[in-house]
Amino acid sequence: MAKNFFILFISTILLIGCSTNKEQFGESTIENATGTALSKDEFSKIRSLNNETFDTVNFVSREKVGLKYRLYKPKQQKISKSFPLVIVYPGSGRPIGTDNSSQLGVLPKLFASTEIQNKYPAYVLAPQFSERSSDYETDNKRNLLYSKPRASLNSVMQLIDSLKSNLNIDSKRIYVVGYSMGGSTAINSLASRPDLFAAGISISGIPQFDKTEKLKTIPIWLIHGLDDTENPINSDEQFYKEMSANIRFWKLKGTTHDNVFTTTILGETLPEWLFKQHKK
Repeated sequence: MAKNFFILFISTILLIGCSTNKEQFGESTIENATGTALSKDEFSKIRSLNNETFDTVNFVSREKVGLKYRLYKPKQQKISKSFPLVIVYPGSGRPIGTDNSSQLGVLPKLFASTEIQNKYPAYVLAPQFSERSSDYETDNKRNLLYSKPRASLNSVMQLIDSLKSNLNIDSKRIYVVGYSMGGSTAINSLASRPDLFAAGISISGIPQFDKTEKLKTIPIWLIHGLDDTENPINSDEQFYKEMSANIRFWKLKGTTHDNVFTTTILGETLPEWLFKQHKK
């Protein structure tokens, strides 16, 4: 009797574990992912968050390289409590500059919004790059694009270490998120410091292939439009195949590079998954 109960108990635990893993990871093609009037309203609401909600700060690395960034601090912060840190990388284009404001797009404002902060209080870091943070080259073996980080990523890693020393940051819940070039830089960050991050989300990015063994230990979520011609999805498809573990891959039907931000991935969709991940 006891033996049968033990077998049943173990089987139940395994089934629950497999079900949870299937929900968190795996490949999915998302139907009806294109923009709607509702998603445009949601997008505008998030973008309307005042930039002054974020502190304006400058950081100087050990190599005397300056890095401008914005930092949102959770309203609930207390000396006795630690909070997650979400690093959000911008895409190319307007966010490349020195004004220390144009990097505050929909992603950092999503994580700093009142609705999300009430449920998932966290620090939100939005660095600004004066040049590209990632470059793309062709992998002749795979016949597709891959990304590699620029030196500016070292400054961001030093900044994160500095913030860990000076703020109430939960070192087991440091996350990285990015769109387009920023999505590529998110993967570059995970590859650079796999010991640092609990999870990462890359939206419409180009992955890095030379450190997949280290990346397999980190939960990663890839989100990519099937009709993306600027950053073709085939690089993410190959990355998913080679990773095989701890990776979630959403392919959005009818979605290009520029219309990826719809209600499909706005609201609680990203934070809900991200904040489930904890570094062991």
